[in-house]
Amino acid sequence: MVRQHWSPWRDNPITMVPLKQKEPQISPACPSNKNLTIRPHLYAVIGLSAALCLVLLVTSTALAILYARESDSKPERKGLVFDYQNISDHYLTVANDELKRENFNLREHNAWLDKQSHLLKQSFAKLNLTGLFLTLENVQLRDQIVNLTSTNSQLDQHHDRLVQNSIELEVDLSQTVAQLTQLEEERQNLSETNALLRHDWVHATEEASNLHEVNNHLREAVRDLNEKIEADAALEIDCEETSRNNTRLQWTVAELQEGYWSLTDVLEQERQAASERENRTREQMLVDTQAMNSFNLYCPVVDEKTNERLCKKCHSTWTLFQAKCYYFSSRLLTWEASRAWCQAQGGDLLIVNSEEEQTFMFATSQATGGASSRVWIGMTDSQNEGKWHWVDGSQVSSDLQYWLHRPGQGTEPDNWTGENPAGEDCGHINTQESALNSWMDGSCDTAYRWICEKSVFY
Repeated sequence: MVRQHWSPWRDNPITMVPLKQKEPQISPACPSNKNLTIRPHLYAVIGLSAALCLVLLVTSTALAILYARESDSKPERKGLVFDYQNISDHYLTVANDELKRENFNLREHNAWLDKQSHLLKQSFAKLNLTGLFLTLENVQLRDQIVNLTSTNSQLDQHHDRLVQNSIELEVDLSQTVAQLTQLEEERQNLSETNALLRHDWVHATEEASNLHEVNNHLREAVRDLNEKIEADAALEIDCEETSRNNTRLQWTVAELQEGYWSLTDVLEQERQAASERENRTREQMLVDTQAMNSFNLYCPVVDEKTNERLCKKCHSTWTLFQAKCYYFSSRLLTWEASRAWCQAQGGDLLIVNSEEEQTFMFATSQATGGASSRVWIGMTDSQNEGKWHWVDGSQVSSDLQYWLHRPGQGTEPDNWTGENPAGEDCGHINTQESALNSWMDGSCDTAYRWICEKSVFY
């Protein structure tokens, strides 16, 4: 219970109520809510303390003035003033203690706030550092994504090239299998022909043996006759008859010797004839084999039961132009390797024989496209520098040349040694130029596309 006292100058009592401290409610999960919860309470306490101090100051001043005025008043009023002063001192003491406790609590709370602020600064610094690390990792991941995307694109291109090469290899493999099948059939035919030739050779050997036996018999007969002549000469019976017999025997020996040499000549002629027949048979078999190869290549069997054939002028991967078949590659090989490939297909590198052929092969190479704009043709000066020949040995005609001319940059061929110290000894065309101004010389070891040609089989 708080005591009340009537002031001599006011009709209302003064009630002194001690302040009750309220702990601040702080949410630990959200640092941003601390200031919102603590600061309004702090400001209220400070304002209330200031108002209380002001009231106490005004009260003290009023009591001092009242005490000075009433010092000469009645004795009972002096007692009342003294009591009121004691009561005011008591409440001032209580209020002062309350203010000290509030000040102590505020200092502790301020220290706690400083500690929380320091922890928040450390957390903020850690978050900034973590953010920097995450930003750096994000940049690295983006670089890795760009690199992986580029690598994936390169792998896709490489896969496309591998697929194309695989298709071409499958086509070449099927052709090779067909050729091997034809070669197996030819081998069987050659084996049968070889058996026939071996039989003829055995027969000729038997005839030679028989002739040799006849020759031996003739020699024995001559020897017997010589012995008889010697016996007749020793007996000297009928010299004239012996002379005639001797003459006849000499004639017989001469005839036998002539027959022996005739038989030897006949045997040698028979052996030569058999050898010539064997050579002619082999040559004919080779011609027949080549013809059969070409026949099977361009007239394949479409019905195994009836052996029906369907003839075509060029293979499916070759192009027909003016009674010749042309192959335009999309792969890259050196000059020698590309010529070997053409020869394996029954042809050779391109030989330009007319302006129409030059225009045709240039336009087709340009339309075919591929990994290179340079295309090998069958032209070289490797035997004699500056003297260009075709692969069939013929010289490049002076009135049928389409060397590249670049105004202000020189004229082909220039035998440039910048790429290969040995110079440039093989001819090719550049499809980035014009058809009749496209021939160039190049290093034979460089890989370009190529053009094959071979005759049409009818």
